[in-house]
Amino acid sequence: MTAAGLEALKAELEGLRARRPAMVEEVAAARSQGDLSENFAYHDARQHLGMLDGRVQTIENTLKQAHVVEETGVSGIVRIGSRVVVRDEFGDATYQIVGPTEGNMARGLMSVTAPLGGALVDRRAGDTVTFKTPAGERQATIVSIS
Repeated sequence: MTAAGLEALKAELEGLRARRPAMVEEVAAARSQGDLSENFAYHDARQHLGMLDGRVQTIENTLKQAHVVEETGVSGIVRIGSRVVVRDEFGDATYQIVGPTEGNMARGLMSVTAPLGGALVDRRAGDTVTFKTPAGERQATIVSIS
């Protein structure tokens, strides 16, 4: 995991913990509205609280096992933390290679566990990698690494 990913998880956990007391009050308020078998507000509030608690537990477990990878290393080789420009049949795309729990393609963060991310690790600019997708094998060429 990158240092930035670790800090983002800690910030998310803090935000979730801050929201929890209000959600517990929401459950209590909905519970006081009467018959629980037909009380949608109660069941909805309980479901939201359960999802929040589940996310808190997931983040806590991730933080317990997290290992921050130094983003320095041999230059010119793709590692966690590297920013990579790749070219495929759709054109050029830029990604930052991140740890398994940090991937977010909408933000350009490619996990090392993603097919392309795993194929890029330990490669150099100019290398062509082959990776599997649901539509079959594809190829991409590393244009640059920073």
